[in-house]
Amino acid sequence: MTGIPLWSHARWCATSLILLSALAAARDASAQIVPPAPPASPVPAAPFDTLLDLETVVARALAVSPLVVAGDEQMRVARSEKRVATAAYLPSLAATSAGLRSDVMTPTGTFPGPANAGAYSAGLASSLDLYTGGRRGAERARAEADVGASTATAVSQRYTVTLAASHAYYDALRGSDLVAVAQARVSRAERGLKYAQDRVRAATATRSDELRARLELTTGRQQLLAARDTLQASAYALGRLVGSNGPVGAAPPPSLEPRPLLLSDSAIVRLAASSSPAVQAAEAQSRAADAGVRSARTQYVPTLRVTGGYNWAAQSPVLGAVRPGWTLALGTTYPLFNGFQREDAITRADASAEIAASSARDAARQARAEAARLVGALRIAEQNVVLAGEAVSAAQEDLRVQTERYRAGISTALDRQTSELAVTQAELGLVAARYNYQVTRATLESLLGQKL
Repeated sequence: MTGIPLWSHARWCATSLILLSALAAARDASAQIVPPAPPASPVPAAPFDTLLDLETVVARALAVSPLVVAGDEQMRVARSEKRVATAAYLPSLAATSAGLRSDVMTPTGTFPGPANAGAYSAGLASSLDLYTGGRRGAERARAEADVGASTATAVSQRYTVTLAASHAYYDALRGSDLVAVAQARVSRAERGLKYAQDRVRAATATRSDELRARLELTTGRQQLLAARDTLQASAYALGRLVGSNGPVGAAPPPSLEPRPLLLSDSAIVRLAASSSPAVQAAEAQSRAADAGVRSARTQYVPTLRVTGGYNWAAQSPVLGAVRPGWTLALGTTYPLFNGFQREDAITRADASAEIAASSARDAARQARAEAARLVGALRIAEQNVVLAGEAVSAAQEDLRVQTERYRAGISTALDRQTSELAVTQAELGLVAARYNYQVTRATLESLLGQKL
C-alpha cells in the first residue's frame, strides 16, 4: 500500500468520527433549547349561561338604572308641585278644638260660677287669597314648566341609559369577535407550523422556518388569552348594567352591516336642534326660570285675603273661653320695607333666568353641531366597513396564494407569516369598523331621542 501511511489514515478516521459526534451533540443540544409544542387546539372559553339581545339589554338596563329611577321620581315631585300651585286658587279649611279648665271667672258674669269651671269648643276656619298680584298664576306657570323640564330630563336620562346599554352590549359582542379572530389566528399558525415541519423533514426548509412558525403560534395564543380576558371583563360589565350578579353574554344580531337612515342628513341636524331631549329640557328649564322672575316681582303688589269661621262652644264663665258664633275678616298685607329681600329675590330669579336662557341657546347649538359631527362620522364609518371587508378578502386571498407557494417551495416562511399577520390585522380592522359604526349610530339616536 502506497501513498498515505496506515497510521495517518487511522488518525484521519478517528478525527472525522470525533467531529461527527460533536456536530450531533450540538444538534441535539440545539433541539433541546426549543420548548415543546403546546397542545394543538387551545382550550375553548367557557360559554356564558345567559345571552341577551340588544332590545332585552336596553329594557333590563332601564328597569334597574338608578338614573332612570331618579328621573321618574323627579317627575313625580314636579307633578306634586303643580298640584300645590293649582290648589292655591282654592280656600284653605281647618278644624279646631280646645278644652280649658280654670278657676278664673269672668268679672261680668251674673253668677260667679263654681270654682274650677271648664270650657270646651270646636270650630271650622277658612281663608282665601282674593288677590295676589299674579303670584299664583306665575307659580302655576313655573310648576307646569318644571313638569315639562322634568319630563324632558327623564327622557334624556332614559336615552343616556340606552346609549350606555348599547355600548356595553356592543363591547361584549366585540369581545366575542376578538376571541374568534384570535382563534382563527391560532388555527392558521398551527397549519403553518405543520407546513414548516413537513418541509424541514423533507430538507426543503431550514429549522428557522419551524422556529418562526412556533413563535407565530405562541403570539397567537397570547392574543387569544388577552381577547378572552377582554370578553370576560365586558361580560361582567354588561351583567352589572342589566342587574345580574354574574357575567352576561351578548347574543349576536342578525346583521352588523350598515343600514340606511330613516331621515336625510339635513333633517337629522334640524331635528337635533329643535327636538333633542337635552334641548327640550333646557328650554323647559328656561321657561320655569322666567316664571320664577314673574313670581318674585309680585312681592311689590299687596295681597288681599278673606278669612272666616264658625265656633261651637259651651257657655262658660271662664275668663278667655272661646265664644260661639261666626267670624268674617278681610285684610291686606304689603311689606313697605323688608331689608331688600324683595330686591334680592328678584335679582336671584332674574340671574337664574338669564343663565337658563343662555344654556338653552347653547344646548341647541351643541345639539346641532353634535348631530352634524355624528352624521359625518356615520357616513365615514359606513365606507370604512366596506373598505375593511375588502381588505379582509384581499388578505385572505393573498394568504391562500402564499400558502400554496410556500408548500411548493417557491416562497419563504417569512412571506407566508407576513400574509398571516396581514389577515389578522384586516380582521381586527373589520371588527373595529363594524362596532364603530354601531356605536356611532347608537350615539346619534340617543342625541335625537328616537330610532333611526
